[in-house]
Amino acid sequence: MISKAQIKHIRSLALGKFRKQHKQFVAEGHKIVEEMLLTGGFQYQLFVSENQVESLSPVVQAAPFQLISDNEMKQISQLTTPPGVLAVVEFANQMYALDELGSNLNLVLDGIRDPGNLGTIIRTAEWFGVKHIFVSPDTVDPYHPKVVQATMGSLFRVGVTETDLIALISEVQADGFQVYGAVMDGVSVYETKLTSQASFLVIGSESHGISKAVRALIKNPISIPSYARGKLKTESLNASVAAAVLLAEFRKSEA
Repeated sequence: MISKAQIKHIRSLALGKFRKQHKQFVAEGHKIVEEMLLTGGFQYQLFVSENQVESLSPVVQAAPFQLISDNEMKQISQLTTPPGVLAVVEFANQMYALDELGSNLNLVLDGIRDPGNLGTIIRTAEWFGVKHIFVSPDTVDPYHPKVVQATMGSLFRVGVTETDLIALISEVQADGFQVYGAVMDGVSVYETKLTSQASFLVIGSESHGISKAVRALIKNPISIPSYARGKLKTESLNASVAAAVLLAEFRKSEA
């Protein structure tokens, strides 16, 4: 049994202003909830619908959860077809130190508006060992339901921090970090000497690219050259695809 007040609260988390106000977000599905539990360190409330109890993995089964009816699950779910497993999760503390960032490659996202793109980038970043992602204020909320779903659990292991990119890039470059930016007129990534130590890679939206103010600060502009033939060709790559190609090249440079 779940109270009307709980239902109202959980439903409110579909909106960004309430996620920020309560510092909570919703994670749904067997896989995503299991990843949250396996990662550990999160405060959460877990709800399971009656028809899903026998389908729970041992990890989810061992966690404390509140059993609710299928109808109650439909009322709190943010998905068209509720998977029957839903967690209300507290925001993680995204504190970081420059010396920690200096030991790895870090990702910066400028104006990524599509939730699916952001979620895929977060998932891709984890695959390539990126631990910290910094996003501009006009980037889609990393706790948006569609972003959470697209990360497939990677959101629990990659720190995502909203920040002023101008201030961030100015600070890290002053401390000797290399800042690369994915732009159309940059030097080919295949002809650039890359370093993934104490480095930041900036990626903008596929429609507008990196903002002018941020672009003006980038000292290492790089691009993914097109090999398309003929007059008609794709103007730009999808942001998540570009992130995957560039991150792969950074890791290849370590070999």
